[in-house]
Amino acid sequence: MVSTIKKIAIAFCAFITISNAEAQLTVSGALTPPLLVTNVLLGAGVTASGTTYTGDVTARGEFNGTLSNIGFADGVLLSTGAIGNAVGPNASPSITTNFTTTSTDPQLASIASGTLFDAAILEFDFIPMSDSVKFRYVFASDEYPEFVCSTFNDVFGFFISGPNPAGGSYTNQNIAIIPGTALPVAINTVNPGVAGTSSAGGSCTSLAYSSYYFDNLTPPGATVEYDGFTVPLTAKAAVVCGQTYHIKIAIADVGDGGWDSGVFLEAGSFSSQGVTIVPQISYGGANDSTLYEGCGLACIYFVRTSNIANADTVNVTIGGSAINGVDYNTGVLGIPLPSQLFFSPGQDSISYCINAVADGITEGLDTITLAILQTGVSLCAPTTLNATIYLNEYAPLTVLTSDTTFCNLGGTANITTTVSGGVQPYTYTWTGGLPPVADPTTTVASTTSYIVTVSDACTGSPDPTPAVSDTATITVAVFAPLTVNAGSDLLVCPGDVLNLQALISGGGNPYVYNWTTVSGTGTVDSPNSSVTTVAANSSSTYQITVSDVCLNTQNDQVTINVEPSCILNIPNVITPDAHGPALNEFFYVENLDKFPGSILTIYNRWGNKIYESADYKNNWNGSKCVDGVYYYILTVPILGNVLANAEESPSFKTQSSSNKKVFAGYFQITRMK
Repeated sequence: MVSTIKKIAIAFCAFITISNAEAQLTVSGALTPPLLVTNVLLGAGVTASGTTYTGDVTARGEFNGTLSNIGFADGVLLSTGAIGNAVGPNASPSITTNFTTTSTDPQLASIASGTLFDAAILEFDFIPMSDSVKFRYVFASDEYPEFVCSTFNDVFGFFISGPNPAGGSYTNQNIAIIPGTALPVAINTVNPGVAGTSSAGGSCTSLAYSSYYFDNLTPPGATVEYDGFTVPLTAKAAVVCGQTYHIKIAIADVGDGGWDSGVFLEAGSFSSQGVTIVPQISYGGANDSTLYEGCGLACIYFVRTSNIANADTVNVTIGGSAINGVDYNTGVLGIPLPSQLFFSPGQDSISYCINAVADGITEGLDTITLAILQTGVSLCAPTTLNATIYLNEYAPLTVLTSDTTFCNLGGTANITTTVSGGVQPYTYTWTGGLPPVADPTTTVASTTSYIVTVSDACTGSPDPTPAVSDTATITVAVFAPLTVNAGSDLLVCPGDVLNLQALISGGGNPYVYNWTTVSGTGTVDSPNSSVTTVAANSSSTYQITVSDVCLNTQNDQVTINVEPSCILNIPNVITPDAHGPALNEFFYVENLDKFPGSILTIYNRWGNKIYESADYKNNWNGSKCVDGVYYYILTVPILGNVLANAEESPSFKTQSSSNKKVFAGYFQITRMK
């Protein structure tokens, strides 16, 4: 009889291969060997103890294959190299970590054709709770397909020891065998069905089991590095309930330490139960336990692993918040999932596929719980097996791509696609010949646009989540050279508040600004803006640094000098007669020497200009002018708080502009008689 379990495994692997071709395998070596066994590998009905590991610490760990084509959501990985080498894409025909360590393990040696290298061996004792034990695995190797039928065949095996219910005992019996045969699973037994290109001098045990082989080389797999691997297979053995057994799970290179191989053990599959429940969502991937309304199927496999020669009736307790026959059914509205299963003699599995009804009501996450209470002579004690399926509404499918700007010559860009909603896995279709992946890489020399169309695993008529598109534009721009001007240096009075502005030409937007103080104690209040404000409390130099979209960078500096003597004493009387104090002989403005470039213009009472100086030096004495009233305009090149004497009752008026202050007033020329 061809095992139904095998059919399920092959179909599921083929489905995973198609659905997740653009996802990724991940690995981690964080867990200790005992935790790898108890927390990852063990399922229901088994207790384990005495775990040991022999091999390099980097050759064992756990994996997550949810978004890969390995066939398992997660589990334990043993390898003849570093487990990180298993991570795709398949970019090397001969991935290798050579630990240069030999092994003399007698069980591996008994099925090997040469010296053993780089062995990884995980062993533990276990007690089964039923009359059988089983687990699922995938064997993978980079020696596929070149070394099929050669003497270079990496080796692995699952060696069990303990009481044989048929009589006697198992002594390191290998249960990693091809279903329905006594042949160990190996490169020379499970293969593409043809000899490899490096098979000279060797021979094949069999070329008849290619149905158990998956080609990960043509085309190169996107998620797993190994060139080939088996479909998920099941290792199983009849056991005596409640007795202690020992198992050795081992793998090694043969002949040399090159070209890694690995064995993947499915999480939770090392179990000992009469009936197991295996729910599988049709679109798999990251949605391995959630069924969306109106999208796909959840197929539930009830698998017997013991006493299949007899008929059996199994009662299933169906619970959860979802209503059987209303929120979900077996394909026809109102037909519920049955609560009693009838196994015929020799029948090893029963399956039902259900769909979630799209009722248009937002209910949030619902659950379907399935439980089987197992009793009988095959079990040491009654056990309950549970499984949960989640129902949920789908979210609308959305997609957003990234734009890129290149400067002058173009280049190689990675386009990032962000997808939300819908039902994973997603399928990507690009214009312009880009590959069907989420984040393709392309090289452009001129501005180019690409359109991606994303579809999901939710289909129907009409499609609840129709495909969506977005455009990614890669712009190749030509810009003039970037220049930056921080403005002219300034002379200001204490306490003046100034706006500094960066004037930019050339380059390409967007610009990035950064104002800093390079000397002095002044601070800027908006360092990342083109315009910033500073308070002139001390003389300081400020620098503006600007970067453009091309990452070109330029800077410039501006110095703000603070003049502490900002009070001008402007005379309202001068006495040019050589009889009084010397300062009174001139139109002398105290502190004016601090402001070079001051302009003084003097007018007589009839408005005629009688004197003008473009850089007044306090040296006009009106010697040719008669006594009387005269008028002046004094322009001082300074910002802000420049003051003059007697501003409470001034003999002048003031006016300020962006870079100067103007004083307009009158004064008297008086001579002694």
